[in-house]
Amino acid sequence: MSRLSTIKAAIAAAAVLGFSSAAMAADKPTIGVVVPTLDAQFWNKDISFLKTGAAQLGVNLIVLNADNKPDQMIQSIQDLVARKVDGIISVGYWSTGAPTILFAKRKGIPVILTDSYPKFSPQTGKYTNYIAFVGPSDFDAGYRMGKALLAEVKPGADGKKVIGIVNGTAGTSVAIDRRKGLAQAITEDGNVKIAGEVDGNFVRDQSQSAFEALYEGHPEITGVWAGNDAEAMGVIAALKSKGKVPGKDVLISAMDLNPENVDEVKSGEQLYDIGGHWVQGGIALVVMYDYLHGHKIAADDATIKLKLLPMTKAQVDQYVKDYPGGQPAYDFKAHSKTYTANAPSPAYELHYSN
Repeated sequence: MSRLSTIKAAIAAAAVLGFSSAAMAADKPTIGVVVPTLDAQFWNKDISFLKTGAAQLGVNLIVLNADNKPDQMIQSIQDLVARKVDGIISVGYWSTGAPTILFAKRKGIPVILTDSYPKFSPQTGKYTNYIAFVGPSDFDAGYRMGKALLAEVKPGADGKKVIGIVNGTAGTSVAIDRRKGLAQAITEDGNVKIAGEVDGNFVRDQSQSAFEALYEGHPEITGVWAGNDAEAMGVIAALKSKGKVPGKDVLISAMDLNPENVDEVKSGEQLYDIGGHWVQGGIALVVMYDYLHGHKIAADDATIKLKLLPMTKAQVDQYVKDYPGGQPAYDFKAHSKTYTANAPSPAYELHYSN
């Protein structure tokens, strides 16, 4: 009998004997997690929140790092399937969502995808073991990043606001949808000239070298929309290498609320940031934990899109006050139906107290 079958059988037996599902919390399911890279601050925050949840709920957590390699992502999934984990939470970068689900399906393992949307919905077609998706509203985030940037960039001699764009990992829904949001903001502004676009692959060093090349050819750029915070740090480094002052000569907007970028917003070198979606892993953990304990999520509720927290320089102090250490005060047991019969939705959106 598989570990998952054992857990479900124990829950059924407990129900017959009159025990509450909370009494079954001692059964520790093993849940595997795969992230694109642990070289990024964002994914480390995601895993930190997951580990907090695992400790509160009683979960054996296996975390695997794909090291920004598509093949390694698939290999990690196969490893988890071979280990016969009870559930898998994975980021579907590089179109790995579908194969992840199908590999796991062969062994009856439920899957939750986070961050990068596949082209199909949970619990549809052949993907019956794909129980839920949790991630940000990337279009909305990209749009708000664009609106904040374009509101502050001043027109050049030709009357146009000249911007450069550092896109995220090509082909991922994350990068595509954020760029679509920017496109909407550009259309609404109606007075924007795109000097050029480069691919920063959501990492700092590649973004720095790519933007240095772009800026050398287009020194008229006065605003940069970066796909995430790591890319923004690369842009800041590139500008400084050219003797420019970020936040003065060139304005930058980005996404993630990484600690160093919060500092950059406070210093004025980064104009705008938005994020908080690193809670997605912890929310997925609650959904998976409850599923393994007999609490299925309805298909209509199985796509959880998170609205993100914006940040300008004026909001930094409030953010630090509300989220010391960058972590929310989230009670995993209170959001789990296994522990709390009338638990609210596990979804959590960061917000300012004032």
